[in-house]
Amino acid sequence: MTARIIEVLFILLWVFPLFWLVITSLKNENEVVTKVFSFWPRHSTLDNYRKAFTSTYILNWMINSLIVSTFSMILTIVVDAPIAYAFAKIKFPGRNILFWLVMAGMMVPFQVLIVPLYLQFNSYNLVNTLTAAMLPRIALPIGIFILKQFYEEIPSALEEAAFIDGASRFTVFNKIIIPLGKAALTTVIILSFINAWNDFLWPLIAINDTAKYTITVGIANFQGTHGTQYSLIMAGATIASLPQIAFFLFFRKKIIAGIAMSGIKG
Repeated sequence: MTARIIEVLFILLWVFPLFWLVITSLKNENEVVTKVFSFWPRHSTLDNYRKAFTSTYILNWMINSLIVSTFSMILTIVVDAPIAYAFAKIKFPGRNILFWLVMAGMMVPFQVLIVPLYLQFNSYNLVNTLTAAMLPRIALPIGIFILKQFYEEIPSALEEAAFIDGASRFTVFNKIIIPLGKAALTTVIILSFINAWNDFLWPLIAINDTAKYTITVGIANFQGTHGTQYSLIMAGATIASLPQIAFFLFFRKKIIAGIAMSGIKG
C-alpha cells in the first residue's frame, strides 16, 4: 500500500507541470502577472492559442519540426539497425573495442561539437536549412545499444538455418532480424523522434531564418518578439507538446515491451 501511494505521488509530481502549463495557457496575461495568486483562471480564454496561430509562424515551426523529426527518425533506424546487428551477430577483429568507442560517444557533450559541425555545414552551404538541423541527430548511440542488446537475444540457430537454405546476410537481416526486433525498433523510433523534436541548441545555431525555425526555437523566440507574455509562451509550449505526447501514447505499449525485452530493466 505504501509503495502504491509513493508511486501515485511520483505520477502527480510528473503530471503537475503539464497541468500547470495548460492552466496558465488558458489565462489572460493580467491573471498571470498579478500579485494575487490564483490557480484556476477566473475567465478561461483561448485567445492565447488564437494569437499563437495568427501572429506567429507556429504552424510553419510545427511543420519544420515534424519534417526534421520524421527524417531524423527514419535515418536513425537506417543507420542504427545494421550497426547494432553487426555488433551483435558478426564476429570481426576489434568488435568490442569499436562498440565501446561508439558508446563513449554518449559521454561527449554536444556543445563540444558545435563549432566543428557549424564550420562543416557552412562549407557545404547547408547552414540555415532543415537538412543542417536533422543530420547531426541521425545516429543515436543509445539506439545502437538497445538494438544490440535485443539482437543478441535472438537465437543464432535461426540465422544458421537461413544460411543453410542459401540466404545471404542481408536477407537474414531483412527477413529475420528486423521482423523479430520490432519492439526494440519501436523504442528507438520513439527516442529518436522525441530527441529530434526537443532539440533546441543546434537548430538555434544552424537556422537563422524565422520561418525555418523548429518549434522549440520558435517558442523561445516568443520572449524576444512579443516581450515576456507568459500566457502566450505557455500556449505555444502546450501546442508543441501535443505531437510528442500523441506519438508516445500511440507507441506506449511497444516502448515498454522494447525496453523490457532489450535487457535494460530498471
